[in-house]
Amino acid sequence: MTDSSQTQISYIAESTYGTTPATPAWTKARFVSESLKKNIDNTTSNETRPDRNVTDLVQTGASAGGSVNIELSYGSYDDFLESLFYSTWSTNVLKNGVTQKSFTIEKKFETGATDQYHRLTGAIADSMSLSISSGSLVSGSFGFLAKGMTVAQAEVTDCTYTDANTNPVINAASNFASLAMTGITSPEVAEITLNISNNLRQQPVLGSLDSKGVGAGRFEVTGSIRAYFENEELYDKFLNGEAADLSFTLGGASELNYDFDLPNIKFSDGEVLATGSNDDVYVNLQFQALYDSSDDCTIKVTRTPGS
Repeated sequence: MTDSSQTQISYIAESTYGTTPATPAWTKARFVSESLKKNIDNTTSNETRPDRNVTDLVQTGASAGGSVNIELSYGSYDDFLESLFYSTWSTNVLKNGVTQKSFTIEKKFETGATDQYHRLTGAIADSMSLSISSGSLVSGSFGFLAKGMTVAQAEVTDCTYTDANTNPVINAASNFASLAMTGITSPEVAEITLNISNNLRQQPVLGSLDSKGVGAGRFEVTGSIRAYFENEELYDKFLNGEAADLSFTLGGASELNYDFDLPNIKFSDGEVLATGSNDDVYVNLQFQALYDSSDDCTIKVTRTPGS
């Protein structure tokens, strides 16, 4: 029998889309749970039979993908962020761009004498969600869209594995700081969610179950803010359709942290409700991040490495 607690996920960047590099130097990934799998499109035959039976079920397409659920820690997902942002870190700054980065992702299942390996090729980060809630760890997930998946019972020849880092998991209490919004006086926030999507799509071709590649759609960043209702400053931004900005820091006080900067956001929905007795009143806002010409991006992440 196979124990999920012994499952290992590793990855390596691809030089050629959909092709695992020879003698790969895998990097082990930290994760909470996963749903990476092969997806096969099946089409049921519509042939009519006098005995009323179904004639066939035919495989007509295939892909792979799924999610990797995480607890955020410094340096653990910088490669995945590059794929998500279609960009590369430059002097520890990452902005969304247009350069595709794909991985081969390997799942290893410990089954005793013969281990089982599932390898997804052409895996691109399609989405990310991040939840920052008071009294909790910072958690989230990366969603991947891949070209295909193969199974094997042995390691790739001459491969190596590098262990994941051991940096502490980031929490939303002592590891959250520097929240700022221009025009908002010291907002007291209970929760922030962040959702990023590349709107990827498979590109199927005749003569193959697997797609030729993956097409990229618009880079969209949305999220929500749940703040204590102290005055009308935040809610007025929504009512008046005013642009705002949002920045906050996750991680260590002076190093091993990330600064998230959304320089241009607008609120798409908002509410201030008294939901019942013995409860606080919050202003709940949904936002959409927009392109900012000054920073030439929609979102920017700045990392501070250790000394």
